[in-house]
Amino acid sequence: MAESILINVLVIIIGYIAKKIKLFPEDTGTVLSRLVIYITLPATVLKVFISSALKLDLFIVPLISFFFGLLIFLIGFLLLNNLELEDRLKWTLLIGICGYNVGLFSYPFIKSLYGDEGLLYMAMFDIGNSFIVFGLSYALSLVSEDGWSFNKTSHLLERVFSFFPLQVYIISILLSLLKVNFPEIFISLISQLSIPNSTLALFTLGYFLDFRLNKAEIRALIYGTLIRFIPGIIFSLVLRSIWHSLMVKIISIGVLLPAPLVVVIYSNEKGLNSKFASFYVSLTIILGIIFLVLFK
Repeated sequence: MAESILINVLVIIIGYIAKKIKLFPEDTGTVLSRLVIYITLPATVLKVFISSALKLDLFIVPLISFFFGLLIFLIGFLLLNNLELEDRLKWTLLIGICGYNVGLFSYPFIKSLYGDEGLLYMAMFDIGNSFIVFGLSYALSLVSEDGWSFNKTSHLLERVFSFFPLQVYIISILLSLLKVNFPEIFISLISQLSIPNSTLALFTLGYFLDFRLNKAEIRALIYGTLIRFIPGIIFSLVLRSIWHSLMVKIISIGVLLPAPLVVVIYSNEKGLNSKFASFYVSLTIILGIIFLVLFK
């Protein structure tokens, strides 16, 4: 595990250095973001769900992950509304506290510790999480760009449900539940496209990383970290004290995972504070790794 963590950190550093020495054209960050969000990430999602036998009797797990993600958003919304932060920074932070980075960090860790059963529970946790990351977070990014009113609700929902990664997630879940058999060439293609996802996502994170934060950004960073992790720590400790099972262990790990990398992508696409988003995600990665070890 230590070697895997080190490699991930090194990929982030390489992305950071590549930008600093201007190795690529100025719009490289945008190109990388779109490559991840529309190609490698959907392929990874498909790969996970077509190879996992999802069970209807375990749907309590995605319900917990969805409603807990929703709770964190509501807590963040109420607290951040009372903070005097510049709009771009406030929207970036609000998007950043929503959802978890399940696939990139938890799957190898869970697989090595708890095998296929643990991996199944985490895949179920990721179903609820996906509607937060690709639904709620994406909707917030759209609202930050165009504003919101009651009359715009139907248009907003239409844009959210036409968002390609969310569509792929919904289709993947249905196909998995229906136990559809795919031709070998399709599985091989999806597997091949998913291979660079982790590397590209981490490289993109490093590419947007900037350590020059002002006082307002540092204050937002502290608030965002506390909002993300304190409810998760409390929930995990309470859950483990009243219920002992592998499913509980996986849920308690899930609610303490890092912020999703797509926060950086949304921030870049919608003209928000991608510098802050990258730093925030990087910090939650470090803390998330610590919690993975402590709550295993």
